[in-house]
Amino acid sequence: MDKESISEKWRERFDFLSTHGLPGTPSYTKNYRTMKLGQRISIGSNLYAFFFGFIYFCILGLWKKGLVLFLGVAAIQAVLIAIETVTDTDMNAFSKGINIGYAFVCAHLVNTAYYLRTVKGVDSWNPFQGLTRKSAEALSKLPSRQY
Repeated sequence: MDKESISEKWRERFDFLSTHGLPGTPSYTKNYRTMKLGQRISIGSNLYAFFFGFIYFCILGLWKKGLVLFLGVAAIQAVLIAIETVTDTDMNAFSKGINIGYAFVCAHLVNTAYYLRTVKGVDSWNPFQGLTRKSAEALSKLPSRQY
């Protein structure tokens, strides 16, 4: 991948993740907490993913992870619809909460997922890969590509 094809914002995120590790590592947590709010938002979340969710995952080539998240939320919504139908209750507020939660999860996961795909060459179905200490340590041992 050419360095010119990656924007400055993505390079900043990739540099932070390459230097301090994935979100599951103590080094990431320690350094992330010392950053200013604007930097934390830039490194830890993505506004496009918040608003466009699955579509943004597909644009970045992360369709597998995006599909898993989307189908998970669709299954939860189907269960809510079934409960709402059977009990004749209004679950609209709960449904909106689930959708907002989905947006926050997408915004939080996309940067790490794109880093894993672009730099580490990992293209799996697991959208939560690298968030636990065990998986972050295993992924950090993989060779990195130039970005």
